[in-house]
Amino acid sequence: MSTSHSLFRGEIITLTNGASSAELTSVGAALNRFCIGGRDFVVPSAVDDVQFGYRGGIIAPWPNRIGNGTYTYDGVEYELPLNEHERRNALHGLVSWSDFSVENRTENTVDFFHHLIPVPGYPFPLSIRVRYTLHENAITTEVTATNLGETRAPYGVCPHPYVVPGAEHMNEWETLVPASHVLEVDERLLPVALSPVENHPELHLDGAPIGDRFIDHAYTGFSEGRITVRSASGEVWLEFDPEALPWAQIHTADHPDPSKNRAGLAVEPMTCPPDAFRTGENLVHLAPGASHTVSWTIGGKALN
Repeated sequence: MSTSHSLFRGEIITLTNGASSAELTSVGAALNRFCIGGRDFVVPSAVDDVQFGYRGGIIAPWPNRIGNGTYTYDGVEYELPLNEHERRNALHGLVSWSDFSVENRTENTVDFFHHLIPVPGYPFPLSIRVRYTLHENAITTEVTATNLGETRAPYGVCPHPYVVPGAEHMNEWETLVPASHVLEVDERLLPVALSPVENHPELHLDGAPIGDRFIDHAYTGFSEGRITVRSASGEVWLEFDPEALPWAQIHTADHPDPSKNRAGLAVEPMTCPPDAFRTGENLVHLAPGASHTVSWTIGGKALN
């Protein structure tokens, strides 16, 4: 285990376990790099610059989007700042650029801790603890949120890794998302209807190559809690409990900058779908003093 510091990303923690290594940043409690044998299985961001595109961050206290940034909870209407301006949404929670404290370090584990201060649009005090455990060929993330307030709080969480199975172009990657349904969305990427994936062949990720498809959709109805992305030279997967994380957002990360375009596939197991603060779908209701814990594991291997 080694440490360094960045004005942009906070404390940089590097864990090692055999041939595996992980680079973690206290800003966002983010998984910035996961390597096996020196080979990246998630897309890293430069530690001497602003974190790009939520890469590797912990997304809480809501995953994905809240339309118009407004929602009503227990009869009270709240309004959050919009940070996805072109779509008029509040995107990806409140902690991605928060600096977490670093605790309990060992060669292959570390805890990050943050006290979420109430704000007008989310007046609910939470503590959020993120624990990373590096295995020989995988890394597990465990997130625990505790309600420190005197009223119940709406809550959701997800990771935001961009996975990379190999150096081949994303169009050649084979992706298996064993889900029965996909969420249809409007031009703002807000929910419209839940449909069987068989009705949407352009969104059906059944192990075939991605090709030039654009995908930024939430899937649910998992037959198993494992999403696999494979190329000719490698494989990367996310494992999770679909009872605790019944949704997963898949995004091809299309970007006008060629250096960033489709650099990695976002695979985000989520406790709830987009806009859950307004729809209530799978929303976690944290009672005063209660805690909520979920975990997921990213693993990889070279195929040649």
